[in-house]
Amino acid sequence: MELDEDRVMMITNAIGAAVLELRFMDERITEYTLSERLEEMRRRETNVIGKGVYRDAAELVRTGRLPVT
Repeated sequence: MELDEDRVMMITNAIGAAVLELRFMDERITEYTLSERLEEMRRRETNVIGKGVYRDAAELVRTGRLPVT
């Protein structure tokens, strides 16, 4: 499966934003806390594409793989 460059950048940015949020809240950064933060960000997102990006980023953190599209 080949990901387009824009999607990779969006997923990378989502993970980075979640890491920064956790860091600023003085939370431990673990796979669990990172995936939970990404799911929370997904719930707050109103854009359908953004929701998919956060979902895919959380899946990547949890499993090390992206869901097959």
